[in-house]
Amino acid sequence: MSTYDLKRLEVAIQYIRRMSDGKNPVTNRPAPENEVLNNMNVHRCLKFIDEVLSDVHKSGGTVGMVSQRALKQSVSEIFPYEALVQYRYLQDQQISYFLKQLEEYLPEGQKIPVPATTITLWMRENGYLEKKVLNDTGKENSVPTEKGEKLGLYTEKAGAYPNEYYRVFYNENAQRFIIDNFRRILTESEEIRERNRREKKKDGSPRSARQSAGNVTQENAPNKQSVDNSSPHGFESSEPAPVEDLPQEYYDMLRDGWETSDNGVPW
Repeated sequence: MSTYDLKRLEVAIQYIRRMSDGKNPVTNRPAPENEVLNNMNVHRCLKFIDEVLSDVHKSGGTVGMVSQRALKQSVSEIFPYEALVQYRYLQDQQISYFLKQLEEYLPEGQKIPVPATTITLWMRENGYLEKKVLNDTGKENSVPTEKGEKLGLYTEKAGAYPNEYYRVFYNENAQRFIIDNFRRILTESEEIRERNRREKKKDGSPRSARQSAGNVTQENAPNKQSVDNSSPHGFESSEPAPVEDLPQEYYDMLRDGWETSDNGVPW
């Protein structure tokens, strides 16, 4: 990641815009008709560079690889918590239906669905739920712990044999607990997921091991295509392009140090 001086970026953007308008970047006067700046391909290139430099300036002069995950704000940061004051108890519900009720309170354009797993993950982490193999179904199910039952969680059996399972319901007290701790739950659930990802990455996985083995095999395989290393891009070398004569004004600007005509900031 690199950081550039913002004042120099402003000067660069100013020069580029003048040139893309067919003007001398130093004097800001129209360039001669035979000036290279009037070439359509040069004009399009300068417009593109203008966009790039403007984006760099908006980012504070910092350039680097940034993941989409880093650019995206987390749900805990943008969720409109103030809308939850509208909550009214309707009935005991499973967490997914409870969250759908909360979503109805959110204003248009700010409807941010929260997955049920976000809540249940936090509830397990904090000792209100646990995964358990139940004797009567022989299957693993999320069920309330003693702490969860005191909060207001309980289960009901659903389904028909042999596909029976237990549903977890939240009574009014449990629902109000979720509302009162909603920001904390969203924030800590994100931290729990991130911690689990780090631990999983640290432990490794069979897939990663297979990929590593595949990479070793590819590295040891003979190279079927030779590449001319003299070319910086790995392409076959070709004769150098002829150097065109540039206007004398271009060399004059280089000689003068490319100083601006209006704000005196050196390039």
